[in-house]
Amino acid sequence: MKRSTLLKAAVMAVAAITTMTACKNDAYDSGTGPLSLTRADFVEAHTGNDCAVDYVLTDDGRKINLSSRLTAGWLNRPDTLYRAVLYYNVSADTEITDNTNDAAAVAEPVALSMVPVLSPKAEDSFKDGVRTDPVKFESMWLSAGGRYVNIGFYLKNGSTGDDNILHTIGMVQRRIVTNDDGTRTVMLQMYHDQGGVPEYYSSRYYVSVPCGEIDGDSVYITINTYDGPVTKKLEIL
Repeated sequence: MKRSTLLKAAVMAVAAITTMTACKNDAYDSGTGPLSLTRADFVEAHTGNDCAVDYVLTDDGRKINLSSRLTAGWLNRPDTLYRAVLYYNVSADTEITDNTNDAAAVAEPVALSMVPVLSPKAEDSFKDGVRTDPVKFESMWLSAGGRYVNIGFYLKNGSTGDDNILHTIGMVQRRIVTNDDGTRTVMLQMYHDQGGVPEYYSSRYYVSVPCGEIDGDSVYITINTYDGPVTKKLEIL
């Protein structure tokens, strides 16, 4: 079966994920209250022949079949894996754990939010130069299984009535350093162009960087924030 991941790009306009912002709800993360059986996982969502999601593969290696199929405008290719965050309900009599039999895990989907996958590109790939407009940094971590570096952050947004005014995000490869022990460290910089979008309120976003496209044993990622640059180091498994 063909398995490909879409949305690999040097730079990406933040239009499609803006429409999915409403799918992100902090109550889903808390595990308390009326949504206590609702979970959120970073996944690769598989589309069937009708471009609807029929199952997902979680970062920790579980396969979860969906009790109803999900559709969205950005799910436009059949038999393809899309990077996303899945919000789903777990019934009281169905416990999905790390040891759950893959074929038996079934969940009720609540929402699916697209996660852009950013491939590191050389500085000279950005024809108009590298933009580092500030964002509000939240978190960065290596996914379970070590396949992705995930980054959570906030962009400041506001309505203009012009669909062509968009944020643009990407990942810049600054350089690769060979360490004394022979290991290699990749220096990356997050690209962000505010693009004329007004800064009235903040919206949360996630992006993923494939570890298979980081040519080193460790990575430093620098993100410009409203409080100055933030640099985080992660070891690549």
